[in-house]
Amino acid sequence: MVEAGQICRKIAGREKGRYCIIVKPLDGSFAEISGAIKYGMCSRKRCNVKHLIITKYKIPLKGEKQEDIEKSISESGILKRLGFLKDKKRFKLLFNKAKKPKSLKKETPKTTKKPDVKSKIEEISKTTKKLETKPNTSSLQTKKENIKEKPKTEIK
Repeated sequence: MVEAGQICRKIAGREKGRYCIIVKPLDGSFAEISGAIKYGMCSRKRCNVKHLIITKYKIPLKGEKQEDIEKSISESGILKRLGFLKDKKRFKLLFNKAKKPKSLKKETPKTTKKPDVKSKIEEISKTTKKLETKPNTSSLQTKKENIKEKPKTEIK
């Protein structure tokens, strides 16, 4: 069963993979959990026990307030055992997805669209075809003038 002061790991929800401490077990299958937020642990909330994996570690709690819990976490030395103090920056980045620094966010390079060469060639060929199919107006005018200049023969 769950007891106050046990270290757990969340296996479901948005804080999946984070460590927490059971502050007090509630009725049946629920418990109130908390953790040191500055080390990437869970925030204080009520949680289903099915969503927790209970570890072998247990620390004595000085009180139920958040300040007391954070003091007891730092004084117990559990942070070193769980590996929070080795790579504090890396661990915080893994679990604080929304609070990533700007320098570590993936920057997508702005790509400019390359002009589609095939479509440009097709457009140019269409315009040249249109120009070729248009009749030359000057040649038509000369033909008309030639017709007018010929004398009409009278039919008898």
